[in-house]
Amino acid sequence: MTVARTNALTGRALQRPMETTAPLERPQSWSELFAFAKRAGEAFIGRTHQWVAGERMEDALLAARQTNARGMEAILNYLGERLQDRAQVEATAREYLRLLAAMESEGIRGAVSLKPTQFGLLIDRAFALSEVLPVLDAARAQGRVLWLDMEAADTTDDTIWLCERLLERYERVGICLQASLRRTREDVDRLIAAGARIRLVKGAYKEPPDIAHGSRSEIDSAYLKHLETLFARGRDFSVASHDRRMIERSLELARDRPAPFDFAMLQGVLDPLHAELVQKGQRVSEYISYGPKWLPYFGRRWRDRPRNAVTMARAFVNR
Repeated sequence: MTVARTNALTGRALQRPMETTAPLERPQSWSELFAFAKRAGEAFIGRTHQWVAGERMEDALLAARQTNARGMEAILNYLGERLQDRAQVEATAREYLRLLAAMESEGIRGAVSLKPTQFGLLIDRAFALSEVLPVLDAARAQGRVLWLDMEAADTTDDTIWLCERLLERYERVGICLQASLRRTREDVDRLIAAGARIRLVKGAYKEPPDIAHGSRSEIDSAYLKHLETLFARGRDFSVASHDRRMIERSLELARDRPAPFDFAMLQGVLDPLHAELVQKGQRVSEYISYGPKWLPYFGRRWRDRPRNAVTMARAFVNR
């Protein structure tokens, strides 16, 4: 049996086979869970595109226009990571240049965010810098922020090095920092001093206990401490959390210590919260991803930190 589904953003019909006879079994291992997620993603691709705009740049631009129309800025990201082939890296750089040109021609308000390993950081950090610089120059010509996503802990030092080199060329550079890492207090101080914008997240990677907090309470406590620092000394930073406790604390701090900041939210996760913050007069940005590598993007989050899957599942059933 074949069922036609429609992508909620593009309106394009999507054909996917639906098996009606296979029993639903509970996954017994991470590999089975990933396989289940893959089947679910393929079967419900139209719904999963609530969290990923689609495979084409046009899908992301459409989502960004809708985000702008709802009073938010867009942070666009082309999916891909840990590339070790120079040709693929160069193709990614060209994609970001085309994306920035399209954002300018269509009047999209917002920024772009890239993963350093997508630009060859695992090959050589000097090579990665050479590939990012044309994208930085294009963002600077348009007056946009260029964000660097943070990835696994083995890339943190090189990502910060890359951010500092970019800041030498353009002041509107931002970097994501993860409250889950024990080193983040020092990194926050270092990057504030360098003039970087900071997007503070809890962290999507499962790391060893010697370098990362293990419990939710520890991560939450670290996040709150970093918020205090950002409101005291940060420059145009982003609170990137869907946790209402973190959001309420940010609003409290903003009343006592006004500082330019915004809330950065993932597309499709707790959308009513985005609208609620906009209605309160808060600045909100939506992080919008696109590209053919959307399935590994989901699989990694489910595998590395199951709590992310719970957040997405709640958003799925509440829509």
